[in-house]
Amino acid sequence: MLHVPEALNLISRIAQKMGRSVETVRHRAQLRALAQYRPIPEGEVDVLLNFPGEPVNMYQIRQWYGPLEHLAKTHTVAILCYQPSTAELVAQETGLKVVLTPSYSDLSEVEDELKPKVILYPNQNYANYRILGLTSAEHVFICHGESDKIYMASNWVKIFNYFFVAGDASRERLRAHVRNYDVDARTIAIGRPQIDIKHRSPLEDCRDRITVLYSPTWEGGRLTMRYGSVASHGVEIVSSLLSDDRFRVVYRPHPRTGVLEDEFVEADRKIRGLITRANAGEGGPHFIDDTPFGWQLDAADAMITDISAVAYDWLTTAKPLIVTLPQEPEAVMPDVGFIPQMPLLSADEAKHTAEMLETLLNDDEERERLSEWADFYYGDRTPGASLARFVHAVEQVIEERDRAVKVADPVGEQLNGRPKGGTTVRQRPSVLKSASRGLTFIGRSFDFAATGIANMAAQSRVDSHFINSSDSAMTVRGAEILVSTMAGPHDINLIIEWLPSLERLNKSHSVALLAGNHRTYEKLRELTTLRVYIGRSASETEEVFTSLNPDLHLQFEQANLNLRELTHRNVRHAYIGEAEDDRWINNRLRAFDAVGVEAHIGSELLFDRLIDFPLQTEIVSPEFGEDAESARAGMIAALLPTRRPSGDSNGTPVDPSSGRLHSSISRIARRGLAR
Repeated sequence: MLHVPEALNLISRIAQKMGRSVETVRHRAQLRALAQYRPIPEGEVDVLLNFPGEPVNMYQIRQWYGPLEHLAKTHTVAILCYQPSTAELVAQETGLKVVLTPSYSDLSEVEDELKPKVILYPNQNYANYRILGLTSAEHVFICHGESDKIYMASNWVKIFNYFFVAGDASRERLRAHVRNYDVDARTIAIGRPQIDIKHRSPLEDCRDRITVLYSPTWEGGRLTMRYGSVASHGVEIVSSLLSDDRFRVVYRPHPRTGVLEDEFVEADRKIRGLITRANAGEGGPHFIDDTPFGWQLDAADAMITDISAVAYDWLTTAKPLIVTLPQEPEAVMPDVGFIPQMPLLSADEAKHTAEMLETLLNDDEERERLSEWADFYYGDRTPGASLARFVHAVEQVIEERDRAVKVADPVGEQLNGRPKGGTTVRQRPSVLKSASRGLTFIGRSFDFAATGIANMAAQSRVDSHFINSSDSAMTVRGAEILVSTMAGPHDINLIIEWLPSLERLNKSHSVALLAGNHRTYEKLRELTTLRVYIGRSASETEEVFTSLNPDLHLQFEQANLNLRELTHRNVRHAYIGEAEDDRWINNRLRAFDAVGVEAHIGSELLFDRLIDFPLQTEIVSPEFGEDAESARAGMIAALLPTRRPSGDSNGTPVDPSSGRLHSSISRIARRGLAR
């Protein structure tokens, strides 16, 4: 039962979301009325860059304008945007074709009109998950910069046909951290095409000063990725540089600075104030930079940054570089590459930045070391080489795709259909699809409101009795098997069907469930005696994974946010498919180390439908020698990568004569299936 303050807060939050939704729908309708934002009739494209992000994330796509515009000289290229505000900005900034989706979840035009051969992804946005199901195109991760962050060696890279890496450093990183991944076969080195694109500097000529770029990253979405120095180092760094009139400071904070932490907002405000006051003096040359990254590589003489992609872009110049030491103790530090070989600037040392920089500017040996590292990260850096490699890589993938589609006619209905256990987006009745824009808007608004009210009410109930997982006795025992679902309660039928098998399995291998939706959490708590956790954010689900330390991670449906849980590297990921419906067989299955299928579906369908499906993926089926419940439990047990001592979830040994799992499975041979 909600109390009055909670109810008022709930109403306020729903009203705010509704207001934003109304404005987004109105803006989308305005832009979609213009042919500029719709596919050209019979305008199929060779290459489509997929960008579901909001304007705050535009930095991820801006750096690819130049390489894509170069590619467009010989191939048809388009950019797909999901947000109207983003589409409008992109169209203003580049001459490339921009397509705005009819709605955030409607990708029918991609499949029916654009028909791309290659889809490029500059980020790991969870909204990528839907379009990643398309089987008629090859999917390529291009990222938005090279670095040794854990982001660059996430298990998630396996979902793509290819990863266009910068060079040898990236390949070594993947070999070390991503298991069950054929690095040689699924990566293509392209260097850094952006360094071959020339940019005009907004700075005035200032030859009597040394231009120093301070370009810190943001606070990061998780503690393990909190590398940002704005709050811990920033004020001291800038104060030290401003105190020495030999330096001109260019302050370029990450566009997302302060979106999560107020201390970053306050520190950023102070830094801007310092620079503004310094410029108020006689001819202050300092610059607060909010422009796209590129021109700074030529204009600046030295750079100070954090463990972020811009440090690696700067590496291509071999000019002096200072990297900060993260203040956050949970931040995962690179253990390979050039960062561990550098003396990192601690927060206590930040006040001496000017003196450290003076030493580096006169260190020729350090420049030579940086040049060698640049060769390791990017390969050939001669002018034009990276851009040529990028174009060649795209052409190679297009040719491979064209050969593959001649062999099979892939089914692409996964995008907007609603498999019984597949997507959390409900397919609307045809009468609504053919209704006027006004009725569609009203329908979406009511649907949004109803869903929002239900989710927020459930969240309020959960919040009232939520136990922090780090303090809960439930996590003490850990879990060998963790089943995660980010779907709504209407899309977990397959998990519910398998609950008896999971409960049986829990007698010998500890099993836990993780839900990302509050109503789903409540429903599972009602239906099973298994432990059930709620992960309300990326940090909370990460904490559950860390605390439970599972050997095997299972998923039974393909909700968008399921992608988030596939990023964990130190666990084996497996997908269990439906027996009565094969629409779950799509490109997303690449992210899993194993796939469970019913014998009558067979592995042949995966290899026929998907372009070059990885041979490393284990495909298993239950053998129904006894009852279905026992056979399914046995199949899951066989997927465990390691065997712990036999016992129930409390450590009590299981009598081999009772409760023994039927672990016989049929491992389907895959020899000869690869095309």
